[in-house]
Amino acid sequence: MPLITISQDYGSHGYYVAQRVAQELQLELHDDETLRQAAVKMGVEKENLDALKEQVPGFFDRLMGYKPDVYLNVLQSVVYTMASKNNGVIVGHGSQLLLKDFGCALHIRIITPADKRIRYFIEEKGLDEEVATKLVQEKDQEFKNFFRYAFNMDINDPLLYDLVLNTDKIGIETLISHIIQLAKSDDISECSIDALAIMKCRALEMKIREKLIQSDVTTKGIKIKVTEPGNILIHGVVYDEVEQQRIGAVLDTIAELDNAKVNIAVAPKDG
Repeated sequence: MPLITISQDYGSHGYYVAQRVAQELQLELHDDETLRQAAVKMGVEKENLDALKEQVPGFFDRLMGYKPDVYLNVLQSVVYTMASKNNGVIVGHGSQLLLKDFGCALHIRIITPADKRIRYFIEEKGLDEEVATKLVQEKDQEFKNFFRYAFNMDINDPLLYDLVLNTDKIGIETLISHIIQLAKSDDISECSIDALAIMKCRALEMKIREKLIQSDVTTKGIKIKVTEPGNILIHGVVYDEVEQQRIGAVLDTIAELDNAKVNIAVAPKDG
């Protein structure tokens, strides 16, 4: 059984689809709450957890101490961590892009025309037409802006997905059945041990980078490479010995590290 990522137009019932697919295939559902729990284990403070919402910098800058790169590294680390557990359904959070190079990940996009989604919020949620229209338009723009900011890509790019399903043409139950059938087919393979190891390496790389940024280390000139789970090669240039010492201190706090090779030179800003 593969990893499955499911993203949606706001109001397209994509979360319900993800719940049902996970239930029918007996897979773990990795939604906003499980991603937040993973972030807590990484050491992100609970009051900052709202930053895991898919928002543009204006929102999470305030929550993350004006360090949006921290948020992006946390986001990537928790997605890779969830994926490395194998066989699950991940809802949104850029998972369709972060896992696009893994053949064992099946990427699904649920779409619905805006007018149909507006009608849903009017008839099913009791919103008036003006409020419903504004809600759908703002949410659509919000997700587009986030994806563009975080990954410099269009969230609606069809090449990010293996299957795009339109709930205006396909009923929810039929849609769920198609996803389950595809997931069970021989066309989608289960993640190999090597693929899962790469995911773990990427998760650790993002975690280390996030911790360095939080410790006021300038990471622009630093290369971080986890060669295999637990082993890291870090090299590059920092501006002073204080930053150099901070790198060592940060690495000492990361339990997943078994062996670290560090080659950091000091190059003062004034030359």
